[in-house]
Amino acid sequence: MFEKKRFTRISAMLMAGVMAVSLAGCSSGGTEQSDAGTAAEGGDKHQVSVVLKTTSSEYWSYVIAGIEQAEADLGNVEVDVRGAAGDTDFDGQLNTVETIVNAGTSEAIAIAPLQADQIANVLTNAEIPILAIDTNFDQAQTFIGTAHEDAAYQGGQYVAEQIGEGGKVAILANIQGESTSEARVAGYTRAMEEGGCEIVTLQYTNGVGDQAVTVMDGVLQTYPDLDAVLCCADDVALGASRAIEQAGRQDEGIVVCGFDGISSGVQAVIDGAISCTVAQDPYNMGYQCVVSMVDVLEGKELDEFIDTGCNVITPDNAQEYLDKLNSLVA
Repeated sequence: MFEKKRFTRISAMLMAGVMAVSLAGCSSGGTEQSDAGTAAEGGDKHQVSVVLKTTSSEYWSYVIAGIEQAEADLGNVEVDVRGAAGDTDFDGQLNTVETIVNAGTSEAIAIAPLQADQIANVLTNAEIPILAIDTNFDQAQTFIGTAHEDAAYQGGQYVAEQIGEGGKVAILANIQGESTSEARVAGYTRAMEEGGCEIVTLQYTNGVGDQAVTVMDGVLQTYPDLDAVLCCADDVALGASRAIEQAGRQDEGIVVCGFDGISSGVQAVIDGAISCTVAQDPYNMGYQCVVSMVDVLEGKELDEFIDTGCNVITPDNAQEYLDKLNSLVA
């Protein structure tokens, strides 16, 4: 179920410009090379592992591109990248993490957990540095990724401004109980409460676009006066948009907000199919993940949280952002 994938390396010239699009109110994380960014002078390279939620999606391809660029830039590290067949391959990810830790060949490991509590159990007796990427968990000494609640709050603020006080909103989350999805729900909820908007329903879609179509169809029938839908993934937002169109309600001005900022989501903003998306910086996550593992192996102290930033993508900045995304992977 797991496989190691290698992606085309990205030109180092792109590093300085990656994910530079900004919107007032959003944090931004720069891609910086640490003191570890010089090739090792003799001796073996550091052997490290990264286990992602999956390697078979656009979002994670950006993470892997960042990992490979850092590996090339630093020159003193070799990275074993693995990922699950999909976002619900819980057992497969657990088995892979356990195999890596038991093999004893990796000096450090970074994990994007599908189930944070289960990953923590597998790592109870691990004696190597453990980092979290994209999604945090207890055993990780450093979390590299997005402040998901704060990022969703930024997207929610934008939506609240569009629909005004008293607006009726549905939230379409991903997997119930999954920490990243729940953090995004919390951020959206806070923004709606502050904006005086009413959350009429919270539904779960497992992060699957086709399931989102079905869920959104039911929401539209139950709440005919809906003003906006806040989604915890771009695929979910695209599914919600399809449902709105199938119901013949695409001209009613229902605001649709996505999350992740993958190219299909950004293109949908350009095309007017959705209103906005909250973009993470997966390339920078991958890059900083490798830099951080090398840093800790060379005795440097890491911050508990390395924020790789977010941007709210709207019609005003979507084309610029899409151009940057398209430059990242071949």
